[in-house]
Amino acid sequence: MQITKMNLKPFYALWLVMTAAYAVWMAFFLKFDTYPGNETGINGSVGRYIAWGIFSVVALLLFQLYIKLFFGEKKPGKGLRLFCLINLLFGFAFITWYGFFRNPLELTASMIGLEFPWHFKMWGLFASLSIFTNVLYAYRMDNYCGKLGITCGSIGCAAIFVTINVPSAGEDLILNSLRCMSHWTGALLFAFLGAGSIVIFLLHKTREKNIRYTIVTVLFGAVLALMLVLLVTVGKNGLIESLPMWAAYLVLFLINFTGLFRTKESPVLEQPKEAVTK
Repeated sequence: MQITKMNLKPFYALWLVMTAAYAVWMAFFLKFDTYPGNETGINGSVGRYIAWGIFSVVALLLFQLYIKLFFGEKKPGKGLRLFCLINLLFGFAFITWYGFFRNPLELTASMIGLEFPWHFKMWGLFASLSIFTNVLYAYRMDNYCGKLGITCGSIGCAAIFVTINVPSAGEDLILNSLRCMSHWTGALLFAFLGAGSIVIFLLHKTREKNIRYTIVTVLFGAVLALMLVLLVTVGKNGLIESLPMWAAYLVLFLINFTGLFRTKESPVLEQPKEAVTK
């Protein structure tokens, strides 16, 4: 399938449904929950709640625009390339800075968010925006019609908006707690589906028998596996939580803004000219 003939309507529909569901949840359900205002940053003020609700809904609607921009008839130019680079660097810097508000060996981003709820909201917003747009850029510049990857990335980015609105219930997994399960579900969907959108692209590129893509795919998979092992053996903390995100930022930077994976093109052989007979 040619990239310019890719049907984008299913992605628009997906984002409209997710955004509408989020807007209804914000308007009619979340505001009646009993989460302490100091843990959400929004329940203590009606005006602040409304402002955040409108802002976050608009932020979700913009994800449709990103898809349209990157998968238009023309490939992204220097402007979008610069936008992605700034997004990537700022996203990496922000989540790293935020993660050290408190000792990352003791607290996760969610636990830090109980004390810094607005920073946690921006953490989710910047992380989803920077990773999603750079995945789209990688797909588009490679002319890759990765429908599954775009779908995974879309659902993951929408899910993190649940997590940043529902404060953490603590380090333990409480299966009968709606607050705990909502927070964890959003975070896990963002982590696994976001990583999945990158893995799908890497696996696609390994078929080209580019050894560098193969090495990066193995290393990225190893980081994800290491995180799971550490979660089981050591437990949750900010550093373990940040490992796959740092790896994702590094992989996307290498793909989009370096020539690491570039291979020498075979020279074009000129066709012999026909002899001119007199």
